[in-house]
Amino acid sequence: MTYSSALHLVRGVKSRLAQSGVQADALFQQAGLDEGDGLACDALTLSDKLSHLWELLVAQSGDPLIGLKISAPHRLGWLGVMGHIMLVSPTVQSSIERFQGHTRVGLLLPGARREVPQQRYDFVWCVLLRSLRCAAGRDDVAPVVVEYAFPEPANARAYEDTFGCPVRFAMPHNVMEFSDTDLVAALPATPPLINGGGEQVLASLAAAEPPTFSAKVQTLLASLLPKGPPHRDDVAAQMMMSERTLQRRLAEEGTSFTNLVDDTRRELARQSLSAGELSLKMLSFQLGFSEPSAFYRACKRWFGMAPSDIQHKKGDSHGMANKQSE
Repeated sequence: MTYSSALHLVRGVKSRLAQSGVQADALFQQAGLDEGDGLACDALTLSDKLSHLWELLVAQSGDPLIGLKISAPHRLGWLGVMGHIMLVSPTVQSSIERFQGHTRVGLLLPGARREVPQQRYDFVWCVLLRSLRCAAGRDDVAPVVVEYAFPEPANARAYEDTFGCPVRFAMPHNVMEFSDTDLVAALPATPPLINGGGEQVLASLAAAEPPTFSAKVQTLLASLLPKGPPHRDDVAAQMMMSERTLQRRLAEEGTSFTNLVDDTRRELARQSLSAGELSLKMLSFQLGFSEPSAFYRACKRWFGMAPSDIQHKKGDSHGMANKQSE
């Protein structure tokens, strides 16, 4: 996550807390969210800091329902429900399943070293529901069901009162299920685009090829590589499926988890070596290699030359181009 988007996110949460009468400036600083260099971090670290903030908020307020009581009434942008979820939830892994006139939105908020508290999920679900109601112009829009991958709390009835539907706990995943009718009603009629209205947006979306399953896995792998070699069970969990299903879906597209990790590393290496912005040692760790020598061997296999030779070749090409232009 870039610094600007991190700053936007943190300021948005802080603003909503202030509107709800919560004085949390000291807690933001304690969690490392003081709008300074502490926000210039990777998305997983930022996610950990936000989880820490929610833990501190619960401890200070003594209210385990605080996440349900603080929601942001922003309207949905033309990107729709999932775009809004991405805005309020760094590193969120999401999935959408449709069946029998219903849409199930699944969420996973991963962290690096800290457990994600339930109050963060409460907050995201409330943001989503309130945004849908605002966009649809109806206060009676409600999910069909909400599912939590958390144990049932003592105050479970408050969740049903908040969401206006049955709420199940101790489920495999965190899911909010909607009627497609309510989702369609929440689509803005005229998206705020410079060169056209909603019809053009919907037409372009309809014509666009949906991303392949392999592409979705590669996007996740790219975010996990800086933490070390990705493990298949972790990726399957974040994709909200079993390892067996992950393997089967990849095989259907003619690849495997091992091949996809290698392909992702190769493409990221190609881009980074061309840009020349990272040292080879740093780049090797960013690609999830345990040591630079492993990165060296991979480059020899991928490109037929050492990473330093690729950088030198790129530099020589730039030098020749500059010389020709003089």
